[in-house]
This record gives sequence, C-alpha cells and structure tokens, in this order.
Amino acid sequence: MNIEEARELEARCANRMGLDTLMRRAGAFAAEFIVSRVPSGHAVLVAGPGNNGGDAIVCAMELKERGFSVELVLPGGEPKTDLAREMLAEWRAKGGTTLQDPYMAQKADVVVDGLFGTGLVRPITGDYLDALLWFNERMGFKVALDVPSGLNSETGRWVGTVPGVHADATVTFLSHKSGLFMNEGADAAGEVVMSELDVSVPLTRLGVIDASDYEHILLTRPNFSHKGTFGHLAVVGGAAGHVGAALLAARAGLRMGAGTVTVELLAETAPAVDPVAPELMFSRAPLDFSRFTAAVIGPGLGTTPKARERLVAALNSECPLVIDADALNLIAADKDLLTTLLHRTVATVITPHEVEGARLLHVEPKTIQADRVNAVRDIALQTGAITVLKGPGTLVAMRSSRTWLSSIGTGSLATAGSGDVLAGMIGSFFAQHYDTVESVLGAVSLHARAGAERLAGLTAGEIAPAAAAILEEERRNRRRRF
Repeated sequence: MNIEEARELEARCANRMGLDTLMRRAGAFAAEFIVSRVPSGHAVLVAGPGNNGGDAIVCAMELKERGFSVELVLPGGEPKTDLAREMLAEWRAKGGTTLQDPYMAQKADVVVDGLFGTGLVRPITGDYLDALLWFNERMGFKVALDVPSGLNSETGRWVGTVPGVHADATVTFLSHKSGLFMNEGADAAGEVVMSELDVSVPLTRLGVIDASDYEHILLTRPNFSHKGTFGHLAVVGGAAGHVGAALLAARAGLRMGAGTVTVELLAETAPAVDPVAPELMFSRAPLDFSRFTAAVIGPGLGTTPKARERLVAALNSECPLVIDADALNLIAADKDLLTTLLHRTVATVITPHEVEGARLLHVEPKTIQADRVNAVRDIALQTGAITVLKGPGTLVAMRSSRTWLSSIGTGSLATAGSGDVLAGMIGSFFAQHYDTVESVLGAVSLHARAGAERLAGLTAGEIAPAAAAILEEERRNRRRRF
C-alpha cells in the first residue's frame, strides 16, 4: 500500500470508528508485542509532534498498566495534534510525567520510537534529531512505531542525508509499508510486525506476497501422473565462460518439479552431461521452442549475434517465457526486440536487477533505487511483461500496475547465480502449468525463504534444494490438515 492509499484508508477508518479508537488499538498492539519480547522492565518512549507521537503515548500507558516502569520523552515539547494532546492529558491524569531531554532518562530495557510516521517530508533536525541519535545509541530492545523515524515509508530511503532510526523491530499498522523492506529500510526496520487493528483492509495495487497467493503450488501433486504431466522446460544460455549460469537455472527447474529439462548451451566446448544433475538433457542443435511447455533464456547467454538470434526465436514463439540477464541487455539495446517483447501474447516474465532495469528504462541505476515501486511498474508497462525487480524487497508488477512485494529479504541471497536460480524456478512452475502469476509469486517467495535462515556461506547452488525442502514441508503440512 502506498502513502496515498494508507492515508485514505486511515481517513475512512477514522470516519467510521474514530481516530482515537485506531490510536488506542495501535498503542495496545505495540505494547502487547513489546511484552511478548521483554516481559518486564523499564521503558522509555520518545513521542513526536503528531499522531505517531500519540501512538507512543498510548503505548506508554499500556506498558505502565502491564507493570513496566515508564518514562515518556517529548523532545519537541507538547504535541501539535488535538488527539495526541488528548492522550497526553490522559497520561498525566494517570500520574504519568514527561521529560524533554532523553539523555535525562534512566537506563532502559526497551526504547520506543514514536517521533515521526508516514507523513514525514522534511529531514529531522534540532531536538528531534538529538532524540533520534539518542535512540540509536541505546542498548535495549529498540522498537519503531509504524515506520522508523526519518524513513520514507514508500521508497525505503532516508528523508535527507542523515540516517534515521535503526530499530530491532518495527510495529506497523493497518498495512505493510513497502519502504520497510527495501533500500535502507530493509536494515532500519529490523523485524516487521503488522496489525490491521481489526479493520477490514481493502485490496490495493501494492500487496505483500503471501502463501495464499500461490496456494495451488503448495498442494500435493496427483499420484496419477508421469513426467510429461509436469512439462518440459527449455533453458538457453551458457556462452563461453558462463556455462554455470545456464546450469544453475536448469538444475533449479528440475529441482522445483519440471518433468524434464533440456539445456541448449551456446559455448562451443559445452559439456554434454552435468555430473551434478545427470537428469538434465543437452542439445547441441538449436531448440525448437514450440516443443516445450516453458523456456528460460538469458542466463550466461552473452550478447553475440548468435545470442540475439536465439532470443529472436524465443520471442517469436508461442512458448511461455522467462527472460533474464543477457537477454534483457539485448532487449534494452534494440528497439526491434523490445517491440517484439511488447507484442507477445503468451505468458512472459522478465527478471531484471536494478542495473538491468535501468538499461531497460534508459536511466541511471540510482533512479531505479530511489523509487523501486514506480520503477518496476514503468518497466512492466514499457515491456508488457510481468516484471520481477530483484533485490531487497523484490517486487513483482503486472502491466496493469498491480504490484506485489516480497517481505522476506536476506543479504545471503546476494551471491553470484542467485538470479539464474530464480529464473529457473519460475520457468519450472510455468512448465508445470501453474497459473502465471502464481508461478512468479511462488518462485519469488520460495527463493526468498530459502535464504532467510542463512547468515553466511550460502551459494546459488544451494538455493533450489533449500526451496524444494520448504515446498516439501508446506505440502506435508497441508496434507496433514485434510
């Protein structure tokens, strides 16, 4: 949900049930979360001038009722909104006191950031900046309310040049904010916990990928089947020096369930067998895409005339297609290829990272990173393909601008060949005849989950086996329930 949608939702809910009800629910939920992590102790909450500060004041009251000793800091003085002032009056009526300088507070087990929420448009300065720096210096459990102060909740970039709050956890309300999962926000937010505050949240143009979005992939496959039931995937790429990229994609396709996988390698000295995955088939002759249920083209493809020739054949085929890596660079440099891509009428997915996305839009990579949500939508619109913009907070966009965000991110996936594996996973689900959108969302989610528990040493070749293990467990769990 973007900022405008979030504000509209909050306004509708406030008109229906009262903004004070939302604020009390938000503060209570935050307090419950804090108690679940730190059952008792001393809490210091810093409250800003707006309703984000009001949430912090309610949270302070709730923590006090749960047995915490609590200090409330108002670094900028009295809040500016009527509702926050009302909550402050209630805090004082219950015997609560306030400080203005956070450095006068006692050592805290928990510190809570309620300085600024989604409405921040100017860099944080003055006493509020001092409070922000104080917050980041604390050794206790650090919690941000709605968004870490100083963060643009939509882009995940800092507002201004000074980094803002870095929290151990962010408790966000009504809907997920995309900025919590990408750019600086991916590290600043810490663990993200969301509550809809018992409000019915409507479907928006930007949603977070959930297992329900690819539930058919999580179902056990039928027993009455054979390898042909699960399709034949083609993988084309692997020019000299880059054979491994195509093999990673092909192995991933096989591991994620494609019935058969055939590889066409462009390198003149290409191997005829893969000792790691001897189940793969290889073709020295150019593959006829019409014979396959899905194809992946691009991993290690190169940009030679032969590579372009194979890409043209793929684009002109009626085969569902995943386009990655060098194939995207060829398209970005050739208007004819882009036009052919735009006019494809069968399922087509492109999987750029920010540099490849920048080439497609003819902008600098920093422009992509500055506003990833609108960038992925622009790419999808200009290419006509479902677009997967890889990176922390991977985004999936359709030509209609309907967009999904992967809330699972880990630096462990930033390794050579990771994108090739993702392309192979998407192609595998295509080959198995799963719904196009489900195939993409399922692959993106399982790919992210495969790296989520690894903090060091993950290589691309380990991703698909880890994703398959997750899929195995999901299918077993669903079978146990029925």
